Amino acid sequence: MGSIVRSIKYRLAAVIVIAVLVALGGLWWYFAYYANTPEYAIKMIEASMETHDKDKLAKYVDFDHLLDVSSDALLEGMVEANIPAVGTTKDAVSSFTKMFKAPVIMSLKMAADNYVEYGQWNKTNNNDGTALVDADMIVERSGIGATSFRRLDSVAVDNETGTAIAKVRGFQEEAGEEYVLDVELVKKSDGGWQVYEINNFKDFIGLVHESRRQHVKQYLEQSAAIMSAHDEKVASLDNKLKDTLAGGSLGNNETRAELKNIMESEVLPEWKARKGELEDMNVPAAAGTLHRLRMRICDLHIDYAAGYAKWMDDKNAVTIRGADASLKQARTLEKEAELLTRQVNSHVK
Repeated sequence: MGSIVRSIKYRLAAVIVIAVLVALGGLWWYFAYYANTPEYAIKMIEASMETHDKDKLAKYVDFDHLLDVSSDALLEGMVEANIPAVGTTKDAVSSFTKMFKAPVIMSLKMAADNYVEYGQWNKTNNNDGTALVDADMIVERSGIGATSFRRLDSVAVDNETGTAIAKVRGFQEEAGEEYVLDVELVKKSDGGWQVYEINNFKDFIGLVHESRRQHVKQYLEQSAAIMSAHDEKVASLDNKLKDTLAGGSLGNNETRAELKNIMESEVLPEWKARKGELEDMNVPAAAGTLHRLRMRICDLHIDYAAGYAKWMDDKNAVTIRGADASLKQARTLEKEAELLTRQVNSHVK
């Protein structure tokens, strides 16, 4: 019996020794190996953002170099996406943008600080009015504010150069697709790793701007179809009003009643229908001004139709003057909308 007990004790002791050795081996692997890998650095960057720890993040990101090269990529990408010129003209524009590099770096740093501290890129009070470039604008133009981290796909280490490329997959909402950033890390003297550069950040900027260009193009095509269909109906109703006036007289009660009915039951619903269809559209930011102008034109035509119909009853000069003023303003804004449409269209071809 005693020998059995001793055997059990020996076995139990052996199991404990093995467990301790395994634990020590795990700790050694963690601190001596895993803590000195690019994967660990990426993991610590995620943890730093989750805990809003700026000091810890700075240990794993070379912000000075990262912001320096990222600002160049951002400016170059924006120029290439928005300036169709080539050669000396494009070089001149590119040189001009260099004056914005310092404020862009400052804005990127501010946006990064906001993200770490508050969990969002934008912060409403991040510009006191003295900054040359607003941080929120940089976030919007770059597309990073609409990009979320998905996963780390892979890491390739070059031991000879002490560098590594981490394939970081994210989702760009405006483009509606995933994009893999080539994040370069460098090995530090203490054995750890630090994010140094995003090698394809300029290509990412190009992706964002191309997706925006396509969205604007789609908006212009869809809105043009909507307005074209309604323009035909409006033209038909205008002819109907003219025919009614030609066959009668504004001094005739029956003619006025018929004109009022056309305005209230056909013209007014027609402009409201146009406005409703435009309201339901997905409007890209680049077409926001044009869209708001078009909505205002709809409102003015609605005001005109309602005022004209009212005048058929009250015969008040003030009523018709107000209606005519709305129509006049609508005609003026329509010319502005045509010009703006051409300008927006020129950037998507």
